[in-house]
Amino acid sequence: MRALRAFTIVELLTALVLLAVGLAAFARAAGAVARLESDARLRRLVAAAIQARLDSLAGQACDGPRAGEAQHDGLAERWHAEPQAQHLRLEEHIEVPARPALSRSITATIACAP
Repeated sequence: MRALRAFTIVELLTALVLLAVGLAAFARAAGAVARLESDARLRRLVAAAIQARLDSLAGQACDGPRAGEAQHDGLAERWHAEPQAQHLRLEEHIEVPARPALSRSITATIACAP
């Protein structure tokens, strides 16, 4: 008579524990990726807002100081542009109210229109 081969209960439990550990690691990694994607999206919005402000001021006349505030795409933007000779000196601060740790400030010099 031939002996039947089968897994023991210890082997099955070991396999289940290893599977559970692997699934838990996968779930944790998926959560981290989701957070990183969200953070990258917010950073792209901040960069786009800064670029839009630079583009809107580029080529304008240096006829006086300008300032403003704006709320868009979940961002709070404050900026001030001061003329200096043939340039505008822009100081801009952008915050993401939903993420207090995410804010950016820049200072840039922009050429004025003749």
